[in-house]
Amino acid sequence: MKKHQIIVLMDGAGNYYEIPRATLERSRVSDRRKKTVIAALEECDATHWYIRASAIPGSIAADKFVGARQLYYVGFYLISSKAKR
Repeated sequence: MKKHQIIVLMDGAGNYYEIPRATLERSRVSDRRKKTVIAALEECDATHWYIRASAIPGSIAADKFVGARQLYYVGFYLISSKAKR
């Protein structure tokens, strides 16, 4: 049996997303595009260098989340599959 890691994300509307680790690895940003991606993230207001109290779900300082754009890491689990011969 071969084990595969499944990463689970959740959006602000309570929807769950399962992403196989292999899919995530194939989506890795190339060195050639890395500067472009970093620049795009720096322009985004949702990116912070630290976690503000208002960004912690359930915090009394947190604003009510509207929409489902933001994704949160929930965890991962392993699934088994038969190894191909």
